[in-house]
Amino acid sequence: MVSSKANIVSGRAAVVLAALVALLVVSSAGPLHAQQNALKQLTKKNLIGNSVSFSNNDYSEIDKAIQRFRNGDTESALEFLKSAKAKYPKLPPVEVILAKMYFAVRNANAIKAGRILLERTIVNDPKDPEAYLLLADQAFVNRRITEAFALFELVDPLVQEFSGNSKRKQDFSIRLLAGRAAVAESRQQWEEALIWLKKWVDLAPENAASHQRLGSTLFHLKKPKEALQSLRKSRELNAQVPHPYVALGRLFSRDGDNEKAYVAFSKAYEEDKKDVKVAQAFAEWLIQQDKLDEAQKIAEAMVAKTPDSISALMMDGIVAQMQGRDDHAIQTMTKILNLDPSHFIATDMLSLLLIESEQASEQDRALRYAQMNSQRFPENARANVTRAWILHRMGREAEFQEALKKLGRSQVPIDSAFLIAKIMAEQGKNDVAIQELERLLKQKGQLFVSRREAEALLTKLKSE
Repeated sequence: MVSSKANIVSGRAAVVLAALVALLVVSSAGPLHAQQNALKQLTKKNLIGNSVSFSNNDYSEIDKAIQRFRNGDTESALEFLKSAKAKYPKLPPVEVILAKMYFAVRNANAIKAGRILLERTIVNDPKDPEAYLLLADQAFVNRRITEAFALFELVDPLVQEFSGNSKRKQDFSIRLLAGRAAVAESRQQWEEALIWLKKWVDLAPENAASHQRLGSTLFHLKKPKEALQSLRKSRELNAQVPHPYVALGRLFSRDGDNEKAYVAFSKAYEEDKKDVKVAQAFAEWLIQQDKLDEAQKIAEAMVAKTPDSISALMMDGIVAQMQGRDDHAIQTMTKILNLDPSHFIATDMLSLLLIESEQASEQDRALRYAQMNSQRFPENARANVTRAWILHRMGREAEFQEALKKLGRSQVPIDSAFLIAKIMAEQGKNDVAIQELERLLKQKGQLFVSRREAEALLTKLKSE
């Protein structure tokens, strides 16, 4: 483990290294603003939309319950839910609705409270399938696959026998099929997954997600033509899902067949060059394959078509930075901030570019941008690592060490982890830096802006 090496380092450097290593090896929930965004998704439609139609009633009691819950008044929220249930018997059990509210908070205590409510529902209303389905979903999300499998098995007859609300029964049937397919997919039991996905498609033929997942499963069953048909159907039903050839390209890439992946991405781009998402997906894949010249052409075409598109500018700036064209990258990130002064990634990348300047004024500007992000998102690992790196680069070691205390325990993005490896190398902790760089460079399927720099640093450290 990396942390074992930290034990042999003495004095002041040991404190710094221990903090950095701790940041690398832990992973927990996301920043506070993620929970706040989740609560914004706490809507009447998300809570009861699978149970009732809003054409005849507005279910204002549910709105009031949501507001009370957001204000921290769960007792009043519960009373409004009870009132709604008494008025509209087709609604789910009161504890189920409240459990969904708790799950939306996305922290350990809230999830525990939600689970307790579901356990109570099972005792009080054992024939209602939804508590079992929600518990199965929670188990699956937390990778307790066997538990999820058992719960889906257990709830199956309850779903078949349920007759209280036809809309809820339809929803339960879909969730059960999707869940059983997900268990099979996670175990790579593709034939088993195929059975459940076909039933899902038959039950809800207008559901884009069912066709998309069926396409993925058919691909894993070595049926790429049938897979493409399902992926095309998914796109027809929902224009927001990935282009079928983009989806196919990603599947080939994950399967290690980059030649076929390239053909698929190229076809997607040929078919729909005007679609920014298609162009971006192709460019990102090219970057991951270190085909920066081709990625640059696509990025430049994106900017030429939509010069004020932040997505296009971001891709252009990323490619420029990876090619070492820092002046162009700075210009592009600056333009993004002119369009959207609060853009987190552009602010972060601009600060990292400016700190490499030899001019003190530009370094001060870099620090201002980094502080802006860390103040707006105090629990965001990327923002805090960038600020710590910039303080280190400016030689402000006392402030740098203080910044380490604010890094938190959030999962570190790959480019931020590279900054930590650079700090280790600069402090002479070559063995630890080498180990971390090797770990980062093994990661595939994600955008690593500093990949070339990481490879160069690894080569340098190994030669010393």
